[in-house]
Amino acid sequence: MGWMRYPTSQEFHDLANVTQAMIWKGVAAISRARIDIAQTRLLREETRELRLQAQEARTRSEAHAVRAAYSAERAHLAAEWVARVAARPRLPA
Repeated sequence: MGWMRYPTSQEFHDLANVTQAMIWKGVAAISRARIDIAQTRLLREETRELRLQAQEARTRSEAHAVRAAYSAERAHLAAEWVARVAARPRLPA
């Protein structure tokens, strides 16, 4: 094994600059990743809220449809009853 010489001052600073640049690139990448994660969480929460709102709207519209069908059925039965009552023979007064 050969004798290793100490790096010159310029070589040392070049290595330090490269190392520092790599560290800052890593810091920037981590910052971007954290921002992306936060944005993803917000988007996921908004999506969850929209999904719940859509589900509630479907439930409400189904309930309205059931009520409307029930009301229509009641109206039909009431009209049928009125028609039957009207069709009965009248008793003399």
